[in-house]
Amino acid sequence: MIRLNLFWISIIVFCDVFIRLFCHGEIYTVGYLTGSERRPGNMDYHRPGLSISGAITLAADEINRLHPLVDGHQLNFTIAETYGDEEESILQVALLWTQKIAGYIGPQETCLHEAKMASGFNLPMISYVSRISFSFIWCFISVLF
Repeated sequence: MIRLNLFWISIIVFCDVFIRLFCHGEIYTVGYLTGSERRPGNMDYHRPGLSISGAITLAADEINRLHPLVDGHQLNFTIAETYGDEEESILQVALLWTQKIAGYIGPQETCLHEAKMASGFNLPMISYVSRISFSFIWCFISVLF
C-alpha cells in the first residue's frame, strides 16, 4: 500500500514539475481606449484619460506581480488613443479587434456604437465613464453577453 501511494505521489510531483517548467500561461491583451491627448489645434478637449491611464497601468502591473492569474496567465494592455472623438473611437475598436485582444476597457466619452461592435466581435467591454445613461446601460449589457 505504501508503494502505491509513493507511486502516485511521485506521479503528481512529476506532473507538477513538468507543468511549471514547460507549460506557460497565455498573455491576455486588453484594448484600452482612452482620451488622454488632444488633436492638433483642439484646445477645448479636457483630456480625462490623463488621470485614468496611470491607474490602469499600475493595476495591470500589480495583477501580474502581486496577484498572478491562474495557471501563469498574464495581463497586458494595448493603448488606443481616441482624442475624445466618437469616429476615432469606433476606428480604434475595429483596429484593436484585428490585434486579437481579449476585451475592451473604455472608451470614456461615448460607447454606444463601440459596445455594439464589441458585442458583434463577441468581446467584453467595460466603459468606465459615460455621459449618456442609455449608452452606459448598453455598454454594461455588452459585458454580460
